[in-house]
Amino acid sequence: MKHSFLLLIVLLLPLALWGQQVSSKERPSWVDGYFDDLGNSYIKMTSASAFSETEAFDKAVAQVIEARSQESGMRVNVHVEGDGRITVKGSDNVTVKARVIDQYVEFVSGQYRVSVLAQVAKHPQYNFEQVKVTNEYGFSPSAFVPGMAQIQKGSKGKGAFFIGAEVAFIGGIVVAECLRSSNASKVNSTHNVADRKVYADNADVCANVRNVAIAGAAAIYVWNIIDGIAAKGKKHIVVADNKILDIRPYASFDGGGLALSFTF
Repeated sequence: MKHSFLLLIVLLLPLALWGQQVSSKERPSWVDGYFDDLGNSYIKMTSASAFSETEAFDKAVAQVIEARSQESGMRVNVHVEGDGRITVKGSDNVTVKARVIDQYVEFVSGQYRVSVLAQVAKHPQYNFEQVKVTNEYGFSPSAFVPGMAQIQKGSKGKGAFFIGAEVAFIGGIVVAECLRSSNASKVNSTHNVADRKVYADNADVCANVRNVAIAGAAAIYVWNIIDGIAAKGKKHIVVADNKILDIRPYASFDGGGLALSFTF
């Protein structure tokens, strides 16, 4: 059983490491609409379409301060700096403090559709809350339940794989053990030497299958925990107003195995 477990770990480790490195390319959920009212600012989503990506982006950004410009009754020119800050040129009465947090580009019906997630200060003198869009996730106890952490991160296919694989291996353990027990009991039910040998051989085969299934279930479970903690997922919005506990596994060659780092 020990050798079977080590073999499965060797086979699954490259896939586990790959799962930690690959970031999600899925469409961010905020694109479907997002608004969050914070203390000093609010976060909103706007989108616009045009025949060029630059034009669509400019239109989307202009919508970020549309309400403010309508209140002033004046037209303004919007410019986005390289660091995502939005500056407004026009009337001195129009002052907007905003920045682009994230953007997503689609090509729909022959036009570019650019969605912008922006943070707008409620007053120009207010400081922005620390907000970011990331595909990294903090530690969650759901990592110990096969597939749940992956589903929470938006990787439903990967989550279904872990659930299905764990169920399949556990089912294999139960079936193999039932067959082993049945064949083992039949050994003493007959005095025919040939039949006794067949039952004994069948019991040994079922025992080996059971042991491999046990090793497989253990390997999948360990892989699920590592992937659930370290792998990236679908983009989500994080407001860094509270400290969180972040747990990450890493290979420790001096320590001779896998270790965990705790970041507060």
